[in-house]
Amino acid sequence: MLAPPPLDPRALRLQFDRRAARFEGADFLLREVERRTLERMDYIKLSPRDVLDVGCGLGAGAQALAARWPDAAVTAVDQSPAMARRAHARLAGDSRAVSRALAGVRRLLGAAAGPADAARSVRVLAADTHALPFADASFDLVWSNLALHWFVDPIAAVHEWRRVLRPEGLLMFSAFGVDTLVELRAAGVATLGFPDLHDVGDALVAAGLAQPVMDMERLSLTYQSPQRLLDDLRLLGGDALASRRRGLASRSRLEGLRTALAAQPAPLSLTFELVYGHAWAPTPRRLPEGYSPVQVLRRKP
Repeated sequence: MLAPPPLDPRALRLQFDRRAARFEGADFLLREVERRTLERMDYIKLSPRDVLDVGCGLGAGAQALAARWPDAAVTAVDQSPAMARRAHARLAGDSRAVSRALAGVRRLLGAAAGPADAARSVRVLAADTHALPFADASFDLVWSNLALHWFVDPIAAVHEWRRVLRPEGLLMFSAFGVDTLVELRAAGVATLGFPDLHDVGDALVAAGLAQPVMDMERLSLTYQSPQRLLDDLRLLGGDALASRRRGLASRSRLEGLRTALAAQPAPLSLTFELVYGHAWAPTPRRLPEGYSPVQVLRRKP
């Protein structure tokens, strides 16, 4: 079963808000996993009209989706208001830069300006990923890159993915798996409990998604210094566990971790298990003429 991670939701939002301004430092890992996930879509026939990026971070993934399907309307959401504002600002700046470049090309060619030449914008919202602010069946593609393990209630999030997908729409996502940061756990460091590939697949089926496909690979990062490793870990997520220590005890624990890492021979390694999955929203089954589906709901007490 896909168990909820023991996260403090308020601390999680505040931590991502605080790191939004410097998140580019860790964005390399998200971009690499994004690239690998997009490669998996090369084998899938899809021409979406409406695309949703859940857990958009700085918006680079939404930008890549807009470039891949220039005729699609792309919406990006993130639980962190500061991260969503940062993504909006970056995407708006890129859009203006593209518009200026296109205007220069038109001047050189003597072409007339037109609305079709304007850079396509991406709508960015801050939203609760467990209760998305969209109507049922609003999107042909729901995309999520390295976000599922940060959801306080991952089962609710998966059901929301299913709810907003149109019939024959595609869900495509990636997440960190169980063997992520295995080196730190071996050293006695408490880390987030990452989801198991099989539990994620079961959750897709339980949410009503069809033909789920799951696969996994491992990526190893090496570091020459303990401080650089700790800096990346802090940017990638920090410690938002509900059981985390606070204040002086937390700083003392950090110093102990830094000392333990310094005692290890260089280079230091960190393993990331990358879980990829996709599934389809099934087409409603057609009943024989004269029959209608009946939905039975449990009455609330």
